[in-house]
Amino acid sequence: MRAPDRVARFLGGWRADAVLAAGLSLGTLGYAVAAGLLHGWANNVTIGCGIGEMCCIVPRRRYPRLAAVAGGCLLALAALGNAAQLPTTPILTVLLLAYSLGEANDVRWSIPALVCLGGGTQVVASAAVFNPAIVVATIGPFAVGLVVRSRRRLTDQLAARSRELEAERELFAAETVRYERARIARELHDIVAHCISVMVIQASAGQRLVASDPALAAEAFDAITETVQQAEAEIGRLVELLDHQQGSRGIDGLGLVNELVARAGAAGLAVRCRISGPVDGIAEQASETAYRVVQESLTNALKHAPGAPVDVVIAGIDGQLEVSVSNGPPDAAPSGLERSGGRRGLAGMHERVRACGGELIAGPAGDGGWRVVARLPRDPGAPRGERRPTPTIARPPSGGA
Repeated sequence: MRAPDRVARFLGGWRADAVLAAGLSLGTLGYAVAAGLLHGWANNVTIGCGIGEMCCIVPRRRYPRLAAVAGGCLLALAALGNAAQLPTTPILTVLLLAYSLGEANDVRWSIPALVCLGGGTQVVASAAVFNPAIVVATIGPFAVGLVVRSRRRLTDQLAARSRELEAERELFAAETVRYERARIARELHDIVAHCISVMVIQASAGQRLVASDPALAAEAFDAITETVQQAEAEIGRLVELLDHQQGSRGIDGLGLVNELVARAGAAGLAVRCRISGPVDGIAEQASETAYRVVQESLTNALKHAPGAPVDVVIAGIDGQLEVSVSNGPPDAAPSGLERSGGRRGLAGMHERVRACGGELIAGPAGDGGWRVVARLPRDPGAPRGERRPTPTIARPPSGGA
C-alpha cells in the first residue's frame, strides 16, 4: 500500500480520533497544571469532565449518538464546577461530534442526540444567557455531515452501478464469443457438409464408371477437384472474417446460386432454378443467407432424397426475398449420406434467417417430399414496423444435417 493510501486510511479510522483525543486531553491537563488549577473539587470536576468529553470523540464513528449524548452530559456536569477555568479546546470536540451525527444513517435518532449535545454546551458556556454561537457550532457541522453522507451514499450507488455494468459487460462479451463460435460452426458445417456430400456422390459415380466409361469417370473426379477448390475458397473467406486486420469481402449469394445448382446437377441431382421478380439491391447479409439456405437445402436433398427432383425458386416480393427449395420423395437407393451429419443443418438455417430478420418454414410437403421456405427482408438493417413471428422448423423424418 502506498504512503498516501496509508495516511488516508489512518485519518479515516478511530486511531486518528484516539490520537486527537489524547493530544487534546494532554493539552488541557498541561494547561491546568501550568495555570495551577488542579486544586479544589470545583476545578477538578471541571477539568475531569472536560477531558472525558474530549475522549468521547474516540467512539464517534461507530457510536455517534452515544458519543454525542455522553459528551453533552459531561459538559453539563462540568458546569457544576468552575466552568470558567475550562479551556476552549472542548469546542473542537463539539464540532466533531455534531459532524458525526450528520453522517449517521438514521437522522431521526440523531436529532435528540444533537439537542443533548447543544444543551450541554449551552449549560457549560452560560446557563442563564442564550448563546447563538452554540447553535452555529452544533447545527453547522451537523448540516455538513448530512451533505457528506448524501454524497457518500451517491458515490456508493454509482460504484454499485459501475460494478453491475462491468458484470453486464462481461456477460455480453461472453455471449458475443458464444454467438461468434456458433456462427463460425454454422459456416463450417454448411461448407464442409455440402462439399463432402457432392464429393461422396461424385466419387461413387467415378468408381462405377472407371471400367465402363473412363471419360465420364474423369469428369466426375474433375468435379470433385472443383468442389474441393470451392470449399477451399469459402474456408479462406471464413478465415478472413476472423482476421480483424482485414475487411471481409462478402459473397454475392444470388450470383453464386446458379453455380451451386450447376455443381449439384453435376453430382446427379435433378435440380432446376428459377429467379423471378425484382432481386436487385438485396443487402449482402440477405444475399448470403439466401445462398446458405439453398446450399443446405440441396445438401439435405442429396442426403435424404437421392434421385428426387429439386426445384429452387428465388423471388422478390413486396420488399422481401423469398427463397423456396422443394424436393420430391426419394427415387433411388440410399447413398449412406443420410446417416451423416449432426442434425445441425436446419438449426443453422433457422439461426441465419432469424439473425437476418426473416422467417423460415421447413417441413414435409404434400407429395411426400420436403420443402423449405425462407422469407428475408431486402435490407436486414432497415427498421421493421412489425415483429416477425418466430420461425417454425420441422425435422425430416429420416434425419437432417
